[in-house]
Amino acid sequence: MWTPVSRLFSRLAVVIAVVAALCLAVPVRSFAAPVAPADGYGFGQGAAPVVYSFEDINREIDAVTQTSASWLRVLVDWSKIEPTQGQYDWAYLDNIVNYATSHGLRVLGVLAYTPTWARPQGPGMLFWTVPPKNPGDFANFATAAVGRYGDRIQNWEIWNEPNLPLFFGFTDKKAERYTELLKAVYPAIKAAQPGATVVAGGLSRQGGKDSPPGFLQQMYDAGAGPFFDAANAHPYVFPGGLAADSKNGWSDVGRMRDIMVAHGDAGKTIWMTEIGAPTSTGADGVSPQEQAKQITDVMAAAAGTGFSGPVFIYSIRDTNSADGDNRERNFGALLTSDWQPKFTASVLAR
Repeated sequence: MWTPVSRLFSRLAVVIAVVAALCLAVPVRSFAAPVAPADGYGFGQGAAPVVYSFEDINREIDAVTQTSASWLRVLVDWSKIEPTQGQYDWAYLDNIVNYATSHGLRVLGVLAYTPTWARPQGPGMLFWTVPPKNPGDFANFATAAVGRYGDRIQNWEIWNEPNLPLFFGFTDKKAERYTELLKAVYPAIKAAQPGATVVAGGLSRQGGKDSPPGFLQQMYDAGAGPFFDAANAHPYVFPGGLAADSKNGWSDVGRMRDIMVAHGDAGKTIWMTEIGAPTSTGADGVSPQEQAKQITDVMAAAAGTGFSGPVFIYSIRDTNSADGDNRERNFGALLTSDWQPKFTASVLAR
């Protein structure tokens, strides 16, 4: 026999069951809204604009517009645009710059990589990522790029990770050679676009003399100070996260700042043109939830410094999610390679 009390408990049980079912059906957003530096945040795609179809690139940009991002970092690949000296093919860059700016994104153009005709000869100098034998040729290309896009791009990053052999050749004098590039390209850009911001190439985390602070110190020693408007770091903190400070990914930013202050550059900011983490299954990989945490943690830390420029997440989409143990193919923060949304997309959604 059911009493009024037993009926009450029965009804409460039904309500609890329904609420529990709804909680299982609707994901709970456990992340607060992301905190970004005053200059905002954005995304980078690496070399994707060079090799992907216009349709795929535009689909990726569409995903960015569903977040609160306001920037897109775009490779301006000299080796693809001027494969023959004096002959330019701007097609891929026209597409991405026009599509991004028409959708309200600010573009950071990364001027980098050397066509065959401009490369030096010798060991370790066979790849397009090595610096040119004549910095003046690179300055001429920069002038052409600014002339074409100066109405849509006001910010230019000079090369990518010049402190790594992969991107600057096997030489013990990478910082000196990189400074030679800056000394050539900085005045060329400023002559064509006086209001441009010239950002030094993002420095990759590593140890030794070419660590981000070590490389920056060598740049100053070589006279680079007057030839960049902002410094640049790639403070990845995977796999351990911000607290673990994996490979000094975050603490090196503070050391870079100390060097800048010591050289009278306290007024310059440090941009962070790559952060993120791979959702791969190997030792360096993290879960989708941890990827979102590391991204938002570093963004918030940058916002708290008082000297950060914009922060850029690498990247928008995995290049091959099925290759789960390959770190480099699983850096996408918003999409898998087959266009499925990843967890971070929900955290960064508008």
